[in-house]
Amino acid sequence: MDMNTTDNNKDERGLEAQKRYDLRVSYRIEIFYPIINNVSIYKNYDRSTPLMTTVNISESGICFNTRLPIKVGDFISFMLQIGDNPSFWCLCEVKWVENKVAYDYVGCRFYLLSDTYINIIKDYVKNVFL
Repeated sequence: MDMNTTDNNKDERGLEAQKRYDLRVSYRIEIFYPIINNVSIYKNYDRSTPLMTTVNISESGICFNTRLPIKVGDFISFMLQIGDNPSFWCLCEVKWVENKVAYDYVGCRFYLLSDTYINIIKDYVKNVFL
């Protein structure tokens, strides 16, 4: 067994665990038009209610409740607006899913956000927490 590979895996798991426990704050927006794995799926659902609703946000990810069939490893993109800042496209990867009766909780890690948007999210989390 290669010790470097083992050490790298431990480092990656440690980083994932740290990101999972980043400071998070309550954050609520309704998402009517998400794109799942590069497919626009909203046409298949009742459009009078949101397909996803955010629960909380941290600098590394976001949590939703949803009525969509989402699984770990899926990619979700949607428009995100933080405070008074302009909306921006957000891409995230599903890291965990917790099944409930009427909906699922979905935890996602942000993917490919620019430093500008990461800083907007960091500032929002810091200001709400204080």
